[in-house]
Amino acid sequence: MENKKPNSSEEIVRQLLAEKLGTVEDRKKFNQNNHSVSAAAVETPERKPESTTLESVMPEPLSDAENNIEQEPEILKQSISTPIQTPAPEKAPVATTEQSMPTPTPEMIRAADILEERAVRSKMAEKKNGNTKVRSEEDSLYDDLDGISQTQMHRRKPNTAGGKEKKKKKKKGMRALRSIILAAFILIISIVFALLIIVYGRDVLGINNDSTTKIITIPQGADTGEIADILEKEGVITYPSLFKVFAGFSGKDANFTAGDHELRPDMAYDTIFENLASPSLGSKDVVNIAFPEGITIVEASDLLEDQGVCDADDFIDYFNNKSKCGLAYETHLPSFTNGKFYKMEGYLFPDTYQFYTNMDVDLVCQKILRNFNDKITDRDYERMETLGISLDDTLIIASMIQREAGSLDQMTRISSVFWNRLNNPQDFPKLQSDPTGGYVEDVIKPHIDKYDQELFNSYDTYICDGLPAGAICNPGYDAIQAALYPASTDYFYFYSNINTKETYFSRTLAEHEAWIKKVKGNQFVATEPVITIPSGDGTDAAVSDAADGNSDITTTTEASE
Repeated sequence: MENKKPNSSEEIVRQLLAEKLGTVEDRKKFNQNNHSVSAAAVETPERKPESTTLESVMPEPLSDAENNIEQEPEILKQSISTPIQTPAPEKAPVATTEQSMPTPTPEMIRAADILEERAVRSKMAEKKNGNTKVRSEEDSLYDDLDGISQTQMHRRKPNTAGGKEKKKKKKKGMRALRSIILAAFILIISIVFALLIIVYGRDVLGINNDSTTKIITIPQGADTGEIADILEKEGVITYPSLFKVFAGFSGKDANFTAGDHELRPDMAYDTIFENLASPSLGSKDVVNIAFPEGITIVEASDLLEDQGVCDADDFIDYFNNKSKCGLAYETHLPSFTNGKFYKMEGYLFPDTYQFYTNMDVDLVCQKILRNFNDKITDRDYERMETLGISLDDTLIIASMIQREAGSLDQMTRISSVFWNRLNNPQDFPKLQSDPTGGYVEDVIKPHIDKYDQELFNSYDTYICDGLPAGAICNPGYDAIQAALYPASTDYFYFYSNINTKETYFSRTLAEHEAWIKKVKGNQFVATEPVITIPSGDGTDAAVSDAADGNSDITTTTEASE
């Protein structure tokens, strides 16, 4: 059979590998015999000469045989880099395989040895990894020619370029991811910084805060930290530490003055600093007014106007309709107050107040209501909840107690009568307290714009059932406590002696009517002429004829001769 004559270095190496080139000794002998042979360039008319380089042959670690090649790099590079040209085909008689094969160079033989060793090593690795598929020798040798074969080298170039492209894409992806993370981090920092500016800036500049003016009392000798805490408690500022820092930077904290100052939450820090450094309200004309227990709003307004503090009508209007200071008691106010004549009657706490001439009416109302807010404690609210009544109900009961009682010790027993009736509405639907009718006649009717009999009836406890529509005066602390803590009695009636301020309590209607008869008789005696009857002990006893039969409550006087 005629063998095809190889015409390129690639085919020569392939054929050498296919036939194994005999044993290692044959190769060495062959190498010695052909040591002087050089690679002759032979041009072929069919294809252009191809070149093979060593750089793309072996990317893996070198074995012993490969190390020998590294010792002679110049020879390998010369043999591989020098194009191997095959002679032009000639018409010749049919030759054997040995005669038709071109003479291999020593470099080609070394390359074949290296490739064969790599093929063996590859098979051993496959067996070690448990690979059940055994590749053929030819396939193994063919795979190992990637680094030498020009054709295979050209086939790997797209793969190599694709790998580089993937690496580039991966790097670009990582760079893009890092850029996104960095951008997100910067955005988060910016948002946090912006929020801090908004939150703290609102407090520093007083933006969107309450515009209600408040009277803040600065104690004598208070430092900046204590002043900042007071302002926070009063709702003027939100961040006392920030206030302290800005006050220190401004240098005005050394000039803060003690006393009362008018401040608002919507003031900027600079404005607050200037206000605190200015003279206090105490430098103006001070007016001290004492509101007694049981005073009405109308009576209080007249006192304020008489002392030059504010206009009476302005006070009544603002106190009943506009006095909202954000205080705790406001959460306990009734939601429906249309049935009341003066909505805030009962909330003017009787006390001695320090005002100023020509004072803003809102500051006057604020000063009074802040005092009321401080007097009603959490314990009081808890007691109201236990009794099942509201703050408004408490003040209504306390206002009736305040008007009825002649002394403190009577308040808890009077309170017990009201509570006993409230707890027995079927038998005692009406409280029948005389001062409620007096409030209608003395306060409501003189100041109402339009006659309203329904409103009058809602206040008169001889007509309405249960509690009246609103408080009839402003009760003091003792009356409020009596309303919350009544004495434990079984009284349902009481009657008071107007002249002596004594109060008489009854369990039944018969007892009550008897006391009324006695009290009225006693009151009549005080206004009638007195008959003097000589007595045997040297004194004269003055006894009223009308007191006959009522000696247990008859008053007597003694006079010397």
